[in-house]
Amino acid sequence: MSGFSARAFGRYLVSVGMVALAAQAQAQTPPQPEAASDEIIVTAQRRVERLQDVPISASVISGADIQKKNMTSLEQLTAETPAVVVTKGGAANRLSIRGVGSGDNNPLFEQSVATFIDNVYQGRSRSNGASFLDIARVEILKGPQSVYFGNNSIAGVLNIVTRDPGDRLEGYARGSYNFDFNAATLEGAVGGPISDTLGIRVAGVATRGNGYIRDEGLGGLRIPRVRSYAGRATLRWQPIEELTWTVKASAEHSRQTGAIADEIAYCPPDPLFTAGATGSCLVALNRGEDVKLNQVRSHSPGQGIDLDTQSYVSTLAYDAGPLELSAITAYSHTKYNQRLDTDGTSATLTHFTTPERFSQFSQEFRISTPRDSWVALDAGAYFNREYIHGGVNYNFTSLNSRLTGAFAALAPLGSFGQYDDYRQRSKTYATYAHLTFRPTEQLTLSVGGRQSWVDKSIVLNQGFGIAANSFGDITPYPDATLQALGDRFGTAAGLGVAAVRNARRLDAHFSPSAVLSYQPTPALNLYAKYTNGFKAGGFNGLEHTGAAAALSFGPEYVDGYEAGIKSQWFNRRLTLNVAVFRNDFSDLQVSASQNFGVGVVNVIGNAGGARAQGIEVEGRWRITSELTTGLSLTLLDSKYTDYRNAAGNALDVQQGRPFVDLTGTRTRYAPKYSGNYTLDYLAPITSGLKLHLNGNAFFTGKYNFSNNNDPFLAQDAYVRLGAIIGLADADDRWEVSLVGKNLTDKLVRIFGTNLAQSRGSYLIGTDEPRSIAIQANLRF
Repeated sequence: MSGFSARAFGRYLVSVGMVALAAQAQAQTPPQPEAASDEIIVTAQRRVERLQDVPISASVISGADIQKKNMTSLEQLTAETPAVVVTKGGAANRLSIRGVGSGDNNPLFEQSVATFIDNVYQGRSRSNGASFLDIARVEILKGPQSVYFGNNSIAGVLNIVTRDPGDRLEGYARGSYNFDFNAATLEGAVGGPISDTLGIRVAGVATRGNGYIRDEGLGGLRIPRVRSYAGRATLRWQPIEELTWTVKASAEHSRQTGAIADEIAYCPPDPLFTAGATGSCLVALNRGEDVKLNQVRSHSPGQGIDLDTQSYVSTLAYDAGPLELSAITAYSHTKYNQRLDTDGTSATLTHFTTPERFSQFSQEFRISTPRDSWVALDAGAYFNREYIHGGVNYNFTSLNSRLTGAFAALAPLGSFGQYDDYRQRSKTYATYAHLTFRPTEQLTLSVGGRQSWVDKSIVLNQGFGIAANSFGDITPYPDATLQALGDRFGTAAGLGVAAVRNARRLDAHFSPSAVLSYQPTPALNLYAKYTNGFKAGGFNGLEHTGAAAALSFGPEYVDGYEAGIKSQWFNRRLTLNVAVFRNDFSDLQVSASQNFGVGVVNVIGNAGGARAQGIEVEGRWRITSELTTGLSLTLLDSKYTDYRNAAGNALDVQQGRPFVDLTGTRTRYAPKYSGNYTLDYLAPITSGLKLHLNGNAFFTGKYNFSNNNDPFLAQDAYVRLGAIIGLADADDRWEVSLVGKNLTDKLVRIFGTNLAQSRGSYLIGTDEPRSIAIQANLRF
């Protein structure tokens, strides 16, 4: 949004607020409950509150909407949310809000967008790939959320809340079948009281189906082909009215054939790349394989993703009248392995695997006082311990032809391989406090802060050896002489050095915040806030040069400013929320991949700074009791304010500029505008049946999805349409519907990377094409 002025919009916001205040005072009419908007409840400040009362720009998707729209993962959910991106990646998944997110080229990156499930921080981005199961709501909190959430949440928070046992026996069963992907999902839950003090809820989901990329290397199988099963059990015990103990245990087992849905593009490369087709691109052309970006590819067999998770959460809450005390204890364990064909052909040229084991323990103690007094307190202490043992095993069969001359002794032993093996331990300690003063019934001033200490250490073992098979481990050479020869070849081939390195870093920071809110009526809330955020530094688990300075990167910081109006009109039939924001990032952690022709080098570091600013609008209008319309819109100006010595893209490298100045360019996933418009109609057609019609249009401007502004890794502006047609009984006990997504079959690029040894060619991933699914819901 070129030329955006936060100051000008601030003046506009104040004037609108004054007009709104006057209008609210004159617009009090007798209530019309049948036309009032449904209240949205959130826990964005770790309390149960109306969204309209919370001074945060947020989008909330209810569990009912998730089921109606047949959403099964965060990736699908955020596809309808402006300025929010969640996609799968090779080394890590990609999460971005308002054009800011950590890169995906480093498996040890903590995400700038923090994910919480039932008040527990999820330390690995891989957990975002888990299936949706029995969700109450998903809260997307935009901007830094440092005091209440901490844990690196400097760009925003995905706060997922699952359902608890209710006061009566109830449940549901849901089944869906996607005709285009031949994919079926069965989900169900049941829960309620089993005694006066004890309640239980159990839920499960199973998914089996194919994907949308036809892989000729797998005989035409459509990938990603998924087989996943997940379950959760929740126990709630309330022996006395003041004490509640809730325990949740969940697990998932997922197997995916085909791994990431990417394919070769720009093969042969653009004429600007004077060398023409090389490496993997040339192999694909010689084999006659499909190299168009049309959701058809020819990869080697054996690719896939294995994910197994377990998590346990205990929440003990005691209401002592003037004080509320709670303790949240959590443990989780994740086992993950991804097998990737990075050459993009049916030949075995460059493959790698990413085995990983991760465990996390956290403990949080919280104390709070009621908000209805003139001063309220939220305070707590937090501890988190994480251990990750992972790595990457590379099969460089493509280099075997170079095992000649002085390196000829290596050739008979098998394909040349490289390995990264990292063991990282981290501990986080934090204390926080938030005071809310209410000098009048309408005016609220909140101040708070969070002090964090982060201690990280790493042992990184990198070397060369024999690749046992396409997607297997790397074994050492049989004797020291051959091992030394292999190490020298790896370095000569531009793959780095063999070394064992140890490092440790300590980061500490205090993050203050202040919020001023004026709420003259329950239907109008004006607020302004400042939040400082911090994300600890870390290590590059894929650093191959051996340079000590390149192994570690520093912390990043943000100063976030936001002002907004939350309003409801015409007896709450119309909800209109507007926010203006500006987030100034310094020492932004960034990653980029560079293609030097032999292999792709991952460059990790800190950019000087970036600024994300813009306007967000959330509107919902219940026109009649049957017809509702809504609009979410983000106007965004997100650019690097200082990014000198940035890693150049493939074209820069060819032109002799491995490092460039990206100051003033846009950050990735930062379109100038994006939004979603919905229209929903629900009305009786007989005494016992209701008709449900829903349509939505998601629209976005052009965006780049690389961290070095590669012109070939970009997506043009587009509009994507979806629709629902359903029948339900009058009591909402059952519903049958057809769900259509991407109805115009728009080909949307969502991520990409350099194709190894093929400068100017890329592997690009696309979003799901048009699909139609039928689903049935039964509630009891």
